[in-house]
Amino acid sequence: MRRRHGLGWAAALLACAAGQAADIYVCVGSGGVEYRDDARAAHCRKSVLAPLGAVSGNGIATERKDLPPAAPADEERSRIALRERLAAERNRLDALRREYNGGEPERRGDERNYARYQARSAALQAAIGQSAAAVAALEQALRD
Repeated sequence: MRRRHGLGWAAALLACAAGQAADIYVCVGSGGVEYRDDARAAHCRKSVLAPLGAVSGNGIATERKDLPPAAPADEERSRIALRERLAAERNRLDALRREYNGGEPERRGDERNYARYQARSAALQAAIGQSAAAVAALEQALRD
């Protein structure tokens, strides 16, 4: 969908910059979205813009009372996510250790060649090392 910016929209923006409230009409039709300073078509709706740089009240920004503080909730969410990742990584590590079977994993039907079996054993050992390192890193992150 293409957006067309007409001269009316630019004039309304200039009026806002001059400190006057301006009415802008957003017109959505088959040709896309148009911004106008008058409602020429039936498919336009009014959108009021406040003057740029306008300050309401006493000029001092006040904190919204209806919103809880953001930082503690974000920290708690990240700790919960870390705990979930830690639990998933521990489950993965346990599954890899069970499959590794103390250095003697069960041979599969496609591993008639001993080199394939050794390659899978080495890959399992490397995956166990990576998973153990990931568990240690996640535990460290939770301690901090």
